[in-house]
Formats: sequence, structure tokens, C-alpha cells
Amino acid sequence: MKHIVILGAGFGGLRAAMDIAKKLRGLNLLDKYEVVLIDRSDCHLYTPLLYKVATSPSMHENVCTYDISPLIKELPIRFVQDEVTNIDLPNGDVHLKGGAPIKTDFLVVALGSETNYFGIPGLKENSLQLKTVESAMEVQNAIRAAFAQGSEVKIVAGGAGANGIELAAELRLWANRAERENKNLKVSVSIIEAMPTVLPGLDVRVVRTVATRLQRLGVAVMTGAKIVSVAPREISLDGNTKISFDVFIWTGGIKTPEMISVLPIKKEPRGKPITEAHMACLAATPDLKLHPMIYGLGDSVCFMNPITNRPIPAVAPAAIAQANVVAHNIIEEIKVLESRVKSQESRMYIPREYPYVIPAGGRYAIAKIGPLVISGFLGWLFEKLVALNYLLSIMPFFRAVGAWLK
Repeated sequence: MKHIVILGAGFGGLRAAMDIAKKLRGLNLLDKYEVVLIDRSDCHLYTPLLYKVATSPSMHENVCTYDISPLIKELPIRFVQDEVTNIDLPNGDVHLKGGAPIKTDFLVVALGSETNYFGIPGLKENSLQLKTVESAMEVQNAIRAAFAQGSEVKIVAGGAGANGIELAAELRLWANRAERENKNLKVSVSIIEAMPTVLPGLDVRVVRTVATRLQRLGVAVMTGAKIVSVAPREISLDGNTKISFDVFIWTGGIKTPEMISVLPIKKEPRGKPITEAHMACLAATPDLKLHPMIYGLGDSVCFMNPITNRPIPAVAPAAIAQANVVAHNIIEEIKVLESRVKSQESRMYIPREYPYVIPAGGRYAIAKIGPLVISGFLGWLFEKLVALNYLLSIMPFFRAVGAWLK
């Protein structure tokens, strides 16, 4: 029995596992190949809704988590809930925290990313993050406690990317409700961004619309403000400016997990593995033989856009598209090994500009779809439809609609 092992059950990992399993079943090869999906959580996380968990006192964590077992119960996938501790590429072993090593013949690395603190002194120790359901609940609980204990509460989000924007906007609305309920409570919500604008690198129309929305909500935005250190309840900026806070959430960057950055494969300067056009990872040196064929996708790797010569953004649609490519190429390789075809018809990942949406508080969002930018209720409606479309791709219709409505 040969093993196709997928590390991580996020957007890309889950899609790759499901696609490969379906194709193997269609080829009647389940007696020769096993699909193994490994994740430390037993739930698939829909990350675009994490900010809702963090900012809505009535919101439970299950609004953005879906049990993995029901999602794959109709598919020939073995799910292993465990934490990957080491990847031994030369020998083809994946080592787990709680179980025996798993041999791999094909390996897909889709472990996502972790928070990047950029070596800023005190940042990790004195901030909250927004990467998991647990961290989102920590944010919610910290804000609840601050509202209950203080008369003047200062909430700061570090980073004016999409996560920082949606978090701060929704927090401002929560603060408004809290202030109405407690006339003695005064809450300030602010964002600190090192770049000259919010959402650096995005369409200027989106940037302008988001900036206007934040201003109308009453979210203070400090751009061109570089954080140099963080102490308990105080942020130090370049230029010796001090910002006090009661709750500080850092959303300012991501990086490849340490376990991946030390693998003997080609990487870009920041440590992300570089994938070629077929989403395969390459050995760091020509003389190094990698036992399993290894693919990477999503936040875990760096794919350089051949037109712009820049890394593509770490967004869910890209990870899903890459997963489709990986699944196709693995199956094509298997078909050659099993003498089903004479030559492999590999598929390349072709990056494109994906539609995106930036929630900005309540039923208001800004969406860019091709050349079109829409905002307000229509943008929010687009956000809801994107979520429904994704759920329909991983679960049956009625279950998807039920999950969407909860």
C-alpha cells in the first residue's frame, strides 16, 4: 500500500485530499493507494469568519468550524488528528507528536502559516493574535473583561491589512453597543500601520473606500507608524511615540512554520519553500534525493508570479486552485506508475487576480470583482455568497445551507 499524505486540513489541504480520493476511487486503485489527511484539529476552519468570533459576544466558535469526519465520511480518506513534529524528506517519514511515524510516497505540505512578529521586542508576549478559534476566543474574552472592568478602554489592532480592518471595524460596532449599555464606558478603537496607507498593495479605490468607512465608524488609523517595541499596556513607535492600550491584537504578518522552513528544499530569502509551475517542491541541492514526491500549496509555500516576479498573495482561492493542480498531477503520476497511460499530462498553476472582499463592520463590505468595486450592503451580500459557495463545495446542499445560516 502506498500513502498519499496531506499535511493540514485548511482550504488547500482539504480540497487536495478530497480531489485525490475521488479520483483514486474512480480509477479503482483504493487497494493500492491510501489518502491520509493529518491535522492537529478535528475541525476545518473557515478563517474569513474568525473576526466574527473575536468581535461578537453572542458568537460561538462553531460559526466558523466544521467537523472534518462528516466532511470526508463518504470518501476513502483516513483522517489522523495529530500534530506534525518533523518531516524527514530523505527517508519519507512524517513524525507525529502522539503516534507512530507515517511513511509517505507522495507528500502534500499544506500546513498554512503562523504569526510573524518580525523580531519586535515584546510584541509576542504583550499581544493577542487572530489565527485560530482559540485565539479568537481569547480576543473576545479579553475585550469582555476590559469592558467589564474599565471606564476608559483602549483597543489597538496592529496592522491595517484585511484582518486588521475587519477586526477593528467590527470591534467599533461592539464598542458602540457596550457604550450604550454602560454610560460610564468610553472605548477607543485604533489601527497602527507601518505602511503609508491601509491595505497596502490593493486597488486604490478599495483603499479609499475602506479608509472612508473606518473614519465614519470612528476607528482611528495611524499610518506610517512603525512599532519598535511593546511593553505591557504600552506600544513604542519609531520616533519615540508611546501608545497605551488595554487590549492589543497583532494582525501584522504571517510566516512559514519553522518546521517547513528548515526542510532541505529550495526556499526564498524569508524561508518559504519555492514551488515550480506544477506546485512541486525542489531539493535544495542537486545531489539530495527526496524520497517522496513533495508538493506545497497555500500559505506554506511561495509561488512566484512569472509576470510580476512577485509572490502571489496568500489567499484561500489561490490555495484551492493550487490544490486542484496538485491533485491532478499526483493522479497523473499514479496513472503512469500503474501503466494506465504512457505519459503524464501535468497541469501548471496559472495565477490570476481573484475576487476579494473586505468586511468593514456590520452589513457593510468592500468587494473587488474583476474591474468592479462594490461596497456597502452589496459587498456584504457578496461576502455571504462567497461563504455559501465554499460550503457547497465541501458538503451536501442542505448541510451547507444549514452551516451557512447558523
